[in-house]
Amino acid sequence: MEASTYVIQAIHGLVYGMLLFLVASGLTLVFGMMGVLNLAHAGFYMLGLISPILSWFGRVTSGFPS
Repeated sequence: MEASTYVIQAIHGLVYGMLLFLVASGLTLVFGMMGVLNLAHAGFYMLGLISPILSWFGRVTSGFPS
C-alpha cells in the first residue's frame, strides 16, 4: 500500500476517536444529570456492535474479499 493510504487511515482513526469521545461525553452528561442509568441505550449499543459483525459475515460468506 502507498503511504497516503496510511495517512488517510490515521486521519479516519482520529476522527472516529473524536466521534466516540463526543458520544461518551454526551452520555456522561445525560446520565449525570438524570442520576439514573437509562437501560434503553443498551439496545443501541447492541445494534452498533452487531451491525459491523453481520456486515463482515455477509462479505465473507458471499465470497467478497475482506
